[in-house]
Amino acid sequence: MDLNTLLNHIAATMRWAVRFDYNGEAHVEITTTPGRTQVVHVMPGFDPENEHLVYVWSAAGDLQAARDPWALLRHSISLSYGCVAVKDNAIVVKHSMRLVNADEVALRKAIYYVGRAADELEAQAYGYADRL
Repeated sequence: MDLNTLLNHIAATMRWAVRFDYNGEAHVEITTTPGRTQVVHVMPGFDPENEHLVYVWSAAGDLQAARDPWALLRHSISLSYGCVAVKDNAIVVKHSMRLVNADEVALRKAIYYVGRAADELEAQAYGYADRL
């Protein structure tokens, strides 16, 4: 099963909205807690040995708003899926996996837990209103 087909199946099963860009990136909107959602981006890519990868990431806040970068790094070690990273000018939670290992359960869990971790960081930084 290809990545887009797998994502469509997961989204339909979980009742998540998904849309695809022309460049192959998918944007999945998940429910993290009642009344809160988070957009998780899923992108195909390659590792240094040219093996197919899946990158899963979600924005958690603006880099300039980070009051304690060390706290973000300490939080990162506690995550089961993903790690805290910087992308452009944003703090994100990012996870990557080999496409060959991206079965329905593994990819669903990666999407959900990356989104949930990013949403929790966003809520801690900004309160409970979505900002990104």
